[in-house]
Amino acid sequence: MLKVLIADDHPLFREALQGAVVAVRGDALVVEAASLGGVLDLVRDDDDFDLALLDLRMPGMDGLAGLVNLRKVRPDLPIVIVSALADEDTVARCLACGAAGYIPKSLGREKIRAAVEQVLAGGIFVPDAAHLAAPTRPVPKGRTTDEPFAKIGTLTPQQMRVLELMGEGRLNKEISHILTVSETTVKAHVSAVLHKLGVASRTQAVLALRRMKEVQDVGA
Repeated sequence: MLKVLIADDHPLFREALQGAVVAVRGDALVVEAASLGGVLDLVRDDDDFDLALLDLRMPGMDGLAGLVNLRKVRPDLPIVIVSALADEDTVARCLACGAAGYIPKSLGREKIRAAVEQVLAGGIFVPDAAHLAAPTRPVPKGRTTDEPFAKIGTLTPQQMRVLELMGEGRLNKEISHILTVSETTVKAHVSAVLHKLGVASRTQAVLALRRMKEVQDVGA
């Protein structure tokens, strides 16, 4: 039996997504959540989900941090981002962070059904140009999606926590106290974070974190 997790804080859109899933497989079991916290609780207790449809703006998402956190908990689960925002830059960022597809909420039910079917078949769904807006920010010449923010998904949960505390302006001594580990261990985590992100300083690492979190939905 196909088991799909639909996560959106708008009940009507959850209903629309459920209709698209059932159109693909009439016997599909759909489980719903309205926040990232609810999603994480469900996937930690159940490893039978075949697909997750994840709203980009629902409570707890914090930009792309929610996608990254969910992929750490269930790296094997195909995750498709669903959003009212559909510019090229945001789509590219989500795919770079491991999404298996990106469904604009402006798509009709039949196209959403086709997108779900494509991902379940092992593909990656990207909306065509007609459903994409121009990038929301200028992209420097020569830059690709292989940027530091896209590499954040390679961090371990503890390294991610260290990076988040760095983003709050915490010093190594403070991080050591908060995480109840030695300052030497914190320094090792910081070095690992810089290495994995391919950056030379804490400032650059924090900027990568901010870039990941700055993706915000507009509209519904």
